[in-house]
Amino acid sequence: MTVSTGSTSGFRGEVLCGTAWRGRAFTGRSVAVIAPGREAAVIVPEVVRTARQVKVFQEEPDWLLPLPLPLPRVLARPAARLSLRLQVRDPWTRRRLTPDARFNRHRPRVDGRYYAALQEPHCTLISWPVYALVPGGVRSAEGIEHHVDCIILGESAAQREDLCA
Repeated sequence: MTVSTGSTSGFRGEVLCGTAWRGRAFTGRSVAVIAPGREAAVIVPEVVRTARQVKVFQEEPDWLLPLPLPLPRVLARPAARLSLRLQVRDPWTRRRLTPDARFNRHRPRVDGRYYAALQEPHCTLISWPVYALVPGGVRSAEGIEHHVDCIILGESAAQREDLCA
């Protein structure tokens, strides 16, 4: 589903919700992805392949495993933590990708491409919450306007009335 560019959000570019981004080429475009970690892990590796620039507004990080490992639940999280440490060398980026144990109750998701995609030179992880969609792109909570041509809202973000009003 594509949100009308005339929505009250005020964004003048294309807004894609849910899975509407699948099968599209973003060649030469600057794209913002607004989604929780589980959804961003699916969206970002595909978008990074063709977009000129990708800004990832990850609403909530999630544990990821590079391969489907037959681990008991008690060992899955430590394995995901080790995977994160081995794949993401920068400690600040690693910290922003580490879920808060109090809120993250999902089993780790299997995805071996997300961390690599985030480390591409044309991909930026932004950990500030999204405040609003503005005519030129996305305004994050610290007041910075991130100019983009296209915004992809994951399933969860598409449910937010403040973004899709």
